[in-house]
Amino acid sequence: MKKNFLNLLWLMVAAILVASCSSDDDPVIPKLSITAEVAEISETATSALIVKVNADAPTEVAYSVGVKLTGSAVEGVNFQEIARTVTIGANKTSANIFVTPINVTAIEANKNLIIELQPGTAYDLDTPSDVNITIVDNANPPSDAPEVSFSTSNIITNPYMEEVKTITVGLSKTFATDLVIPLTIDGDLVEDTDFEIAGLINNEITIPAGTYGADFTVTMKYTGNVGMDKTATFGFAIPSVTDYAVKATENSVSLNAVDPQVDFSAWFNTTNKYNYYFAGGSANPDPRNSNIEGYRVRSYYFNTTDNDYASMSSSNYFAKNENDENQWKEVINTYKKEIGYSRVNIAEQERYEIQNGGDLFALRKFFPRLAKYGQQLITTEKGWVRFVTVDADATQGTAIIPEQTITLYNLQDGLEMTSWTESIEKDVEGVTEKYSFWYEDSRNTQGDLSQSAYVTPAEVQIHKSVGTYNLTTGEVFVDLKFTCTDPSFTKDDTNEKYILKQEGDTYTIQLRFNYYKEHTN
Repeated sequence: MKKNFLNLLWLMVAAILVASCSSDDDPVIPKLSITAEVAEISETATSALIVKVNADAPTEVAYSVGVKLTGSAVEGVNFQEIARTVTIGANKTSANIFVTPINVTAIEANKNLIIELQPGTAYDLDTPSDVNITIVDNANPPSDAPEVSFSTSNIITNPYMEEVKTITVGLSKTFATDLVIPLTIDGDLVEDTDFEIAGLINNEITIPAGTYGADFTVTMKYTGNVGMDKTATFGFAIPSVTDYAVKATENSVSLNAVDPQVDFSAWFNTTNKYNYYFAGGSANPDPRNSNIEGYRVRSYYFNTTDNDYASMSSSNYFAKNENDENQWKEVINTYKKEIGYSRVNIAEQERYEIQNGGDLFALRKFFPRLAKYGQQLITTEKGWVRFVTVDADATQGTAIIPEQTITLYNLQDGLEMTSWTESIEKDVEGVTEKYSFWYEDSRNTQGDLSQSAYVTPAEVQIHKSVGTYNLTTGEVFVDLKFTCTDPSFTKDDTNEKYILKQEGDTYTIQLRFNYYKEHTN
């Protein structure tokens, strides 16, 4: 019996030894998985998102777990740096990884971050071994962000003025860095055709750091579109950053380009109509040419000596421009006086003459040696004067003489004739007939003075000159500015009093035009 007891005791000891040896030879191998407390986090979150690495059993020693980061989120841009290993401490069953988002002010798509556990010798991987976290992009500016707005909401202009309009984009407060504000441009006004923009790059305006705003300009272009009524609307595009907010009001500017017709019924009527254009030629029983339409106007210089206006001429007249309802132009009538016409008795007295409404720009006083067939042919390729308004019902508006070059013709120096009006005498059957030497010249050129062999051209550069008109009083005032470097231009005691201002070869004179006859003040 004693022997059986001893055998049992040895079996128990052996079992204990075997158990002890088995525990030392087979250490615990934990299985790891990864989970996140939530699947997404805002880029503006003030606390980190916690990702847990979980072990199904503790170990007596600490061990490190490799981590791999992938996805569209960029470390250091969309989230703060994350270590590529995480340590699970001795006798612990979890460890934390902190995902701290970074607020990117650019408005863009959501980003994702995939954190994946890497294989190791101290553990096995269980499922899930990775976690996919969405970093939600924030499109809303902070409550203290500056608001952007336009300083004006409506601009009306007449394109003929070719004005430069300034549009200001302002901030409610300054910002620490430059702000790039994208704009939208809509409407039926066409950029680079109806207007040009300066101060924008790719339809964006930059407000420099520390400033309250920036400007861009819109320069109108006249395209000859009479009666225009078109609009361009400037607004704020959807912001690409959250550094600023678009103000709920004052967030668009309407640029309206209009060119309504001016009511000239007080000027263009039977009272002011001019009916004395010559038809010319002995074959015409009626000396008047009734096919030409023109209207009389009284014209004045401002006399600086008398501080009052002096009449230029009583024979000024103008015509409607059939291509532009708001523009007046000169009337040109070339006619021939043949034998049988009043005081035309011999072939040498035949000639072409010019009617052109007088010197509407008042230039002839400054050229004492002017050549002329009846009158100097002064043409204005851009029209005499253009009337501009933004309100069809307005009785007052802007009068513009366009920039242009006008050519006049002087008697050449060195000719035998002492003046353009020098007379020639001829005996015809005992009667002395007189006529001017230019008669033959006019026949040779058929009234085109520019083709004459006896003249020298002189150019006058007319600057764009802006004045006013008043339909009620029938008055037009324009300070005409022009430049002439031709040596034939003469400023002397007889005409210097008409010059308001001189700057080198540039002169300014004031012109006044008003109704004829009973309309005259």
